[in-house]
Amino acid sequence: MTGLARQNKALIALGLLLEAGLLLLLLTSGIYRGSYLLEIFFWLPFAIYLLTIWWISRTDKPASLKQTSVLVLLFALVFQVTLLFSPNPLSDDIYRYNWDGKVFSHGLNPYADSPDAEQLQPLIDANWEKVQNRNVHTFYPPLSQLVFAAGYLISPSPFTLRLFSVLFYLLSIGVLILILKELRLDERYSIAYAWSPLATIEFANSGHIDSLAILLTLLSFFALLKRKSALSSAALGLGVLAKFYPLLFAGLFLPRWGRKGALVFAGVTIACYLPFLGAGAGLFQGFSYFMGRGLFNGSLFPLVSGVLGTMMEKPDALLVSKALVGAIFLGFLAYLLYLYSRSHQQEGRDLLLLRYSFWLVGAFLLLSPTVHPWYLTWVLPFLCFFRSAGWILLTGTVILARSIYIGYEAAGTWQEMGWVRLVEYGPPYLLMLYGLVRRWRKWRLDPNWNTYWKKPWLVKP
Repeated sequence: MTGLARQNKALIALGLLLEAGLLLLLLTSGIYRGSYLLEIFFWLPFAIYLLTIWWISRTDKPASLKQTSVLVLLFALVFQVTLLFSPNPLSDDIYRYNWDGKVFSHGLNPYADSPDAEQLQPLIDANWEKVQNRNVHTFYPPLSQLVFAAGYLISPSPFTLRLFSVLFYLLSIGVLILILKELRLDERYSIAYAWSPLATIEFANSGHIDSLAILLTLLSFFALLKRKSALSSAALGLGVLAKFYPLLFAGLFLPRWGRKGALVFAGVTIACYLPFLGAGAGLFQGFSYFMGRGLFNGSLFPLVSGVLGTMMEKPDALLVSKALVGAIFLGFLAYLLYLYSRSHQQEGRDLLLLRYSFWLVGAFLLLSPTVHPWYLTWVLPFLCFFRSAGWILLTGTVILARSIYIGYEAAGTWQEMGWVRLVEYGPPYLLMLYGLVRRWRKWRLDPNWNTYWKKPWLVKP
């Protein structure tokens, strides 16, 4: 341990500072969403996080990274434990997880009835009162339901599900380090995900199941690196069964899987839904409900719907806006598939797949009508590979979206404020635009720019 400390003095010092920042955040705000102190004191650990990433980018890759990787994981564990016992989950989703797990563990189909159904009244407990949208069937796919049920069987307390979320998160850090090692990149950049204050809050405090879906997505990519297409497709299929987001990557991964991998992906996904078919229309009722009515903290979508709202009735404007941004996203996906199909050299195709996946997640978040803070955790793993100051900053400014809970907790009003979104998205968008301008200038000045821009930010040009 002495050798570990001697070789990583600066990193240990930064880790201790970040831990102190998280402790101060916990002690001052209580991680209570109804207080401005949360948005104010979040910036201390986030500033230390930015300093850590900047320091790594300015120092050379050490000869041996094994000990450093252990240190990254160790501090990630400490950060998670620090907020794991915080008494106030920022999101109510954990209570829906707990309810679904209770229903499923009692041998009932969680998709068959909404929480307020009369036949489920005997199961009502204190946590039921905290479940949101009790008139809506569950949104979460089958693998998540199995995790929820396992958590409830271990302990009826939602705390068990927070433990699960932390475990999945720590495992995903390990897989991310393996991916960086396989690509011969600096494993220290796993810190962009492992030490993120946003991820620490969303997994340790709120217990979001996204950590499981991210873990399975990273496993899928790692299997691709090892040229195991069937394993990769099975892992991504399970990721979709944890949360629907990994569907974003299926189209990009499909050419690498081949026909066999595609069949495995479809088979795993369909097979896990078969036991729940008795729910009938309730199987996807929750998904369709949130797809149709979810509107919160978007960036480009409110601009589109606002412009269209001056030309037509609001319901029609929302419908047309969703169709328009959906078409834009599908067009962008088709364009990325075309670009990837033209890349015939095996060398660099893995990083290219990562970059296009990053762009796809980014496009989805920027176009989406709903962007909760935990959605940004899907960007974090890609920031371990590619430079994007704008996206890094957005994983911090997204904390401002939680200011809506101040009025909600005080008076029960759910009202977004335009200036909050301007402050939240304005600086990150400017940084993203600056990055695009720099790339355009390199394209004009450097004939080799087309190969330069595909490099990860860990490799000096």
